Amino acid sequence: MKRLLLIMAAMALCLTGCSTSGTESDSAPAETVAVYQALPLPDLYIEVPDGYQTTSSEFYEEYYVKDDASIIVTEDTSGAPYTSSKDYSITALSQYRSMTHSLELIGDDQVMAGSYGVAILEFRYTLDEKDEKWFTSMVGYMTDGNSMFILTCKSNSETYDSHREEFLSVLRSPAIIKTPGA
Repeated sequence: MKRLLLIMAAMALCLTGCSTSGTESDSAPAETVAVYQALPLPDLYIEVPDGYQTTSSEFYEEYYVKDDASIIVTEDTSGAPYTSSKDYSITALSQYRSMTHSLELIGDDQVMAGSYGVAILEFRYTLDEKDEKWFTSMVGYMTDGNSMFILTCKSNSETYDSHREEFLSVLRSPAIIKTPGA
């Protein structure tokens, strides 16, 4: 669980564009944070809506952006075998609550993507009590038993409604493609 918290914290910082600036902690050695394997994943295919551009960052080899919206796909293999996307989403929500200043759960659903169930969390959050900026995320969790695939769709809360249908289409689109011999 500690690894999940560290990974989710790194994801939150990357997704919101937060970075550190010169502080007294600059003299301390940097702590290495393990990050999920990000796209491209050999076992997962998603349909990216029109208008999203492929980009990368120091945390993610590949993800998608359009205006203030982003779509990031990651894979967690640290706790395999995985038996329930729903159970994983409950644990993830608890971790999100501990990482954010305020979090409001909007929805908790499950959809089918082919023969796989996708547990979906939809929530608004702020990261800092001084920051009045709210973000809204729709996060899907899907497993093939060996990996947990995490599809994170996020935008500013003010523009979320204009992206919501695109995000839903992404979370309904994944297909796990088995490679020969796997």
